Amino acid sequence: MRLYGQVSSHRELEWAWVDARLREAGTYWVAGRSDGPPHPRPVWGVWASGCLHLSIGTPTTRTALAIDPTVTVHLESGTDVAIVEGRAVMPPTDPNVLAQYDQKYNWSYDVEAFGPLICVAPSTILAWRVAGWAGRDGFQRASRWDFG
Repeated sequence: MRLYGQVSSHRELEWAWVDARLREAGTYWVAGRSDGPPHPRPVWGVWASGCLHLSIGTPTTRTALAIDPTVTVHLESGTDVAIVEGRAVMPPTDPNVLAQYDQKYNWSYDVEAFGPLICVAPSTILAWRVAGWAGRDGFQRASRWDFG
């Protein structure tokens, strides 16, 4: 793992920690490329089968991802960090994933009203934990996973 261009001497995070954060998160912040400034959006989703399935109903974001599917998604914490970089693909919504989504949010997702869930297939996942208020005591553990 490299942090700011330097080889990191910090202990690595376990994948189980990252996997749990991605599964348990309530809100995922999505930022895609667009003509103007980036517009991060908070959305709901589920981490299942190695893919982050997100309910991106915003027409502007869906259009931007259809033009350029490069996307970054991060969780809310700035001290226990998980960032997914990848590509948005729009496969038909898997009924099992939809059932997980509905159970997680106690919701009944309407594909007709909001469109299919968008799958973010990760190319890289970055994660780190920092200590102290706002991370001022520095990195404690950090890891990076690259996917083919």
